[in-house]
Amino acid sequence: MEGYKNSHFVISLDFELMWGVRDHLSVAQYGANIRGVREGIPRLLELFDRFGIRATWATVGFLFCENKDELMASLPSLRPGYRKTLLSNYSYLNEVGQNERDDPHYFGFSLLKKIQACPGQEIATHTFSHYYCLEEGQTSNEFKADIEAAILVARRQGIELKSIVFPRNQYSREHLAIVQMAGLKTFRGTERSWLYRPTNASGQNRFRRAGRLADQYFNFTGDHVRRPTQVDGLTEIASSRFLRPYSKTLAPIDRLRLSRTKKTIDAAASQNGIFHLWWHPHNFGVNLDENLEFLTSILRHFARMRKTHGMQSFRMDDFI
Repeated sequence: MEGYKNSHFVISLDFELMWGVRDHLSVAQYGANIRGVREGIPRLLELFDRFGIRATWATVGFLFCENKDELMASLPSLRPGYRKTLLSNYSYLNEVGQNERDDPHYFGFSLLKKIQACPGQEIATHTFSHYYCLEEGQTSNEFKADIEAAILVARRQGIELKSIVFPRNQYSREHLAIVQMAGLKTFRGTERSWLYRPTNASGQNRFRRAGRLADQYFNFTGDHVRRPTQVDGLTEIASSRFLRPYSKTLAPIDRLRLSRTKKTIDAAASQNGIFHLWWHPHNFGVNLDENLEFLTSILRHFARMRKTHGMQSFRMDDFI
């Protein structure tokens, strides 16, 4: 890792549509956010092009399929045996439509192709089925089958996967070993604080959520500026900050959130470290203009650091 002498600005996005939220939200409850991704992703790509941003799009394997027939034919025979069956996205296949035009909540192949066609964008994996590595009942063999299925559907589109973002940031050393054996090279790690430590859903208590929210506005846990790290044969690109979506309730203090973000970028620039920002496209699915305005302020600040400190925009596989 000594070869990286500049500071770096990294963006990764968890592209999942309904597959990422269906265990706790229905289409009726969250469909507007998902449908908003149709406008959000093209506008994000335009913004990235404007600022010269290279980004990693960690994509659920289901979204590589154009229609339900292709999806059903791509399913692995070994599937996660979660103790809580509602966690399994295989439980919702009966409510999925036939294709993207019929069902924009579960299919996103055209959006995937737009990302793939945009210069500087990496298509990575978010596992095949939005797999939860730390939930009770699942096994390492089931996870291995999931990753193999993700690799196969990506190869059909001419994509060789190099990076992985684990759904809900759930992973262990055992899961890192499996993806390394499958040929992946880099993963997104978590911030070094107990608030962000990988855990299953039962470990995400109200106190930890409140702590992470407060940490968006006030520096309670540090800047989380790190260099690439080798872990079990993989390159870890640790997260610095989740980009929370716009909230009308919290908008009056958004200046604090922006200031904290800018100061972290400054810390990365001065320390030749990495600022790694991530979010889900569906976070921008409503209040799109407000979310893009906030992101634009961040990108303008990065552009200043690029000019004054030589900060570079990298996607995750650029560190391999």
